[in-house]
This record gives sequence, C-alpha cells and structure tokens, in this order.
Amino acid sequence: MDEAKLLKNNKIKGLCVYCTKCKIKVAGKCGSSGKRIGSCTYKDKHKYKVIAYIPGSDNAVKTKLLDTRDENEAILQAFAYRAELEKCNYSTKLVATKTTVPKTILDAMAYYIAFLNNDTPHEQEHKQRTKAHLDEVSRYFNYFTEYLQTMDIDPSIFPFEKLDKNVVGKLKSYLLKTRNYAPKTYNKYIGLMRVFVNFLVEEFDFRIKNPFKGFKRLHSEININTISSIEFHALLEVIKLENGTQIYEERKSKKKYKKNRYRPWLKDAMLLALLTGRRREEIVNMKFSRILENETGDPITICIEDFKVNRSNDLSAKESVKVVYVPVISPLKKLLFELGYKENKGKEIYILAPEETMERKTMMNFISKSFSHYYKQLNTGKDLTFYDLRKTYISHLYAAHGEKARIITKHSGEEVMLNHYIDEKVIAEVAMDFGLFGL
Repeated sequence: MDEAKLLKNNKIKGLCVYCTKCKIKVAGKCGSSGKRIGSCTYKDKHKYKVIAYIPGSDNAVKTKLLDTRDENEAILQAFAYRAELEKCNYSTKLVATKTTVPKTILDAMAYYIAFLNNDTPHEQEHKQRTKAHLDEVSRYFNYFTEYLQTMDIDPSIFPFEKLDKNVVGKLKSYLLKTRNYAPKTYNKYIGLMRVFVNFLVEEFDFRIKNPFKGFKRLHSEININTISSIEFHALLEVIKLENGTQIYEERKSKKKYKKNRYRPWLKDAMLLALLTGRRREEIVNMKFSRILENETGDPITICIEDFKVNRSNDLSAKESVKVVYVPVISPLKKLLFELGYKENKGKEIYILAPEETMERKTMMNFISKSFSHYYKQLNTGKDLTFYDLRKTYISHLYAAHGEKARIITKHSGEEVMLNHYIDEKVIAEVAMDFGLFGL
C-alpha cells in the first residue's frame, strides 16, 4: 500500500497526515518510538485528515479522515469537504436551503471542486469527468495557493471579489520560472483558471473582471506525429512472438520482470486503427452487427458509438448518444472479410479478436503498450504512440477532402483538427502531386 506522504508546510491549510495508531499528526518523529518517521512501523496507519475550523466559534473544528493515500486526491477531497461544510453551515445535517456564496478564494475553489464532482442538487449540470481531470484541477488550485502564499496572501481569508490583476501580476513568472512550465502547460493552466473564474462570476453574479483574461497565450510549437507507410509496414513485420518479450524494472523493488506483448490479433488491431481512425476503446468494441451495407450487399460504413463524447456528456443508451459512421474504404473492406465478415454478418460478435478472453478494457491498455514496445524496435528516433494512428488517418483524410473531413470525424470544427490531428508533413507530401499550368 502506498504511504500517505508528509505534506510540505502550509501546502493546504487544514490538511495533514494523521496516525490512527498514535492518534496524533505525523511529523518528523514517530509518536510511538520517538525515532525518525522513516523508521515508523505503523505507516499503514497513516492517513490524510482534513481539519476545518468553524467560523465564529472558539476554535471548534470539524474533522474527517480521508479514504485515499494519494496526495492529489487528498487535496481534492479536502476541497470538497470544505465545500460540503460551507453548504451545510458547518452542521452535521444539511440545513441550508440556499447555496452560500463563496467569500474567500479558498471557498471559491472548494465550491468549484464540488461542482466538478457533481455535488450539487442541479442534475441538469451534472457531467461525468475523468479522475485525471479532477486531479489536474486540484493540482492547479494547489499551485495557485502556493503562488498566493509567495505574495503573502492567505486564500482562506482573502476575498474572492478582490481577485484582480494585481493579485495575479506575478503568476506568469511563478509558472514559467518557479514551476518551469512549458508554453503548452502554461496556456492550459491559464485557460483552466479563466474558466474557473468565469464560472464563479456567472454562478453568483460577482461584479469582478476576470484577471486571467489579460494573459496572452504563449507560442507553443505543435508537433503532431504520424506514422509513414514504410514505418507502418515495418511495424507489421516486427510484430512477432519472438519479438514480444518486454523486460521492465519495478520502480520500488528494482526487480526485473518479463511481459509478453504479443497476441495473434495484434496486427489486426493496428490495421483497424489505421483504416478507421478511431480510438482504442472503439476499436476493441466494434461489432459485425454495426456494419451497414448498400443495395448490392457491400459493406459501406461501420456505425460506432463515440464513447469519449458520450461519457463526457453523461449520455446513456436511452438518450441520443453520438455515433460516428466510418466509411469502409477498400483496404478496410478487405480486412473485414479477412476477419470473418461473410460468416458473421449482422451478428453481435466483436470484429477484433472475438475469441479473446481478455477483458475489452484490458485489451485497450495491452494494445497501447504493445504498440510502443514493437515500435521502439524500429529505431526511428521518434516517440510514436498507438493514438498517432488516429492522427495519421485524419491527416490523410484531411489532405484528400479538406474541411469536409470533419463530417466523417465529427470534430466540432476545422480548428480542432488543425491544432491536434493534422500533420503538415502529410499535407505537404500529398501536395507534391500538385501542378500549375501544366508545368
């Protein structure tokens, strides 16, 4: 079990590591033996604990032991707990009938975290968000708290309505020099904080100007990788059982282990990804029953649920879920017949590896890691991932059809495709056949 690590001083006010054995906060020495904390034999009893002082009371507090040993998750839960107490007016029972307006910056961050966790009575606003996104927001708020402390500002008492350009005036230097953020990460951080303030302003009609609007985006070199035809065919050649053994080292124990990254259907997974441009979750869940034919009986498209979009919009099967229609191009048609389309037409059978006993979610991770394992053997000097097969498909689709490509990919706009999926090298290569005046 991972340890509940010691928090840096004043990292998050009211959050500490607590020993349930010694019944004290964990500090530099073990409460039981008096020796250095590193030699403590009760580390499994160390838990994160949040302590919230009740406003207007004589140092009365509310406390809660958190059910995580991950620091970022603990910070997230601490914010949510403070928001819960604020809404309940620090009562053990929910007595407030109207949401209390956040007064301080810390209150505002706690309210936003609670909102992201769907801890509101407004179901129409509920949305499924990934743990990675929630952790990221918590981490960014944590860094903002650290920044405010460098400005001698206590976010637990500083009014949210006084958050202005003077308060954030040195944030750029803090992010770029102290935290060593790259331009891309810096832009993402500022964007998230801008959304955060806009949300609070709209939610509670705060009469403040968003101080993050004054931050200009830094130029970030967009490096979109795709796989070439030569590389892809070389990849298929190297995917063999004898090349499938991966040796890796366990981070803590430093022990070395072997992992077999080969499966007989692995080449099919790569081909399906390249020829459809879909994500790994959609690749492993494609079924023959979702292939549509024309009047002559030829497969013309595969109807695929857009799992990522439907999950982010919290859509269920009973609602209008988003689907994508993938055109069955000639090489994809050939592959489908090789995978048993003629025998399994219309059946609720997986297109990829229907006999595989591995769970589909496990297959997703296996495919990604196997791609990386085998691609490294090509020694191209590039660091490609399985997701780059999707970028390759979309780049070639865009080169052939331009802005109309998004009708197939279902992206919200051309700008999204250009910023995240289109490899300009592919466009340039296709344009080599372009001529002028017959010259």
